[in-house]
Amino acid sequence: MVHKIPPLNKTLAEVADMVGGRAEGDSRFVVEHPATLQDAGPKDISFLGNPKYAAAAAQSAAGCLLLPATGPGASVRARNRIFVEDPQFAFAQLLLFVESQKPKAPAVHDAKASIHYQAKLGPNVSVGAFTVIERGAHIGEGTAIGAQCYIGERVKIGRHSKIYPQVVIREDCVIGERVIIHPGVVIGGDGFGFSPDKKTGLLRKIPQLGNVAIGDDVEIGSNAAIDRAMVGTTTIGAGTKIDNLVQIAHGVKIGKGCILVSQVGIAGSTELGNHVVLGGQVGLVGHIKLGDGVQAGAQSGIMADIPKGTIVFGYPARPHRESFKLQALYGRLPEFYEALKTIQKKLGLETKKKSEVAAQGES
Repeated sequence: MVHKIPPLNKTLAEVADMVGGRAEGDSRFVVEHPATLQDAGPKDISFLGNPKYAAAAAQSAAGCLLLPATGPGASVRARNRIFVEDPQFAFAQLLLFVESQKPKAPAVHDAKASIHYQAKLGPNVSVGAFTVIERGAHIGEGTAIGAQCYIGERVKIGRHSKIYPQVVIREDCVIGERVIIHPGVVIGGDGFGFSPDKKTGLLRKIPQLGNVAIGDDVEIGSNAAIDRAMVGTTTIGAGTKIDNLVQIAHGVKIGKGCILVSQVGIAGSTELGNHVVLGGQVGLVGHIKLGDGVQAGAQSGIMADIPKGTIVFGYPARPHRESFKLQALYGRLPEFYEALKTIQKKLGLETKKKSEVAAQGES
């Protein structure tokens, strides 16, 4: 059964005004629920944000569609349409409105939480059951901390942040304002630092005494791990978005507005500029620098500095056009091999090679 989110219940004219679009159809038509193209019914609204879904939009039963204001007109069944510059963003605005209508739970410190008497909590801070907040922690106004979280000594969390259940933020780490941290995240775990004993070969632990600093408006997906620096600070710039299962090692510095997709792994002391985009499962070695605006395709392996604005792909990562050419050639290697064997046979090189191999066997 398809999950229905809470209703919007706005007329076509009202919705168009909310998203700054141009309406076409029955201005009194009441839009009930935002929904996907596949799940939308005759009273629902959906959107066409990517041309590859044009066929799905054409078949959708949605009573209203958000459509791009520019480009070729879409052939759709919906009689009610709203034309906007960015349909996906317009749809997100409707979701934000629906979310804003949900009743807000009052700020409560659950009786089962353990809050040190020397911790300082601002107004309207919520703390869930079995959460531990240690000595010297500062929690900003309006921040919500879910159940079973651990907030270490001297941690600072800014205003209006959302910490979901089972998050660990270790001692001395700093979290900005309006930060969202999803379940299972660990911030400030020890960096992976060891020194081999040259005599015994045993690995000796290097103390990790730094911290992590997260900028404002950062979002961190479930089960991501951001390690504290050995000394100094591991930093995540304002507005950066980190997907689930991302690993960020000790001493890494990430700029503003970056996007790190699921299972990205960044080794220690690497630096990313602003607005860097790393696709899923991209891996970076340590002690390298990526300039502003670098983009790396999924599963790329980055082993050296990359200048700003460069788009790379592959393992090892190369400029994407070069990498795509190589990928095309790899697919034709069997064909090239057969052609090479034919040429060798015509030139008598294959027979000569077999004779040499036989001679070597006899010797």
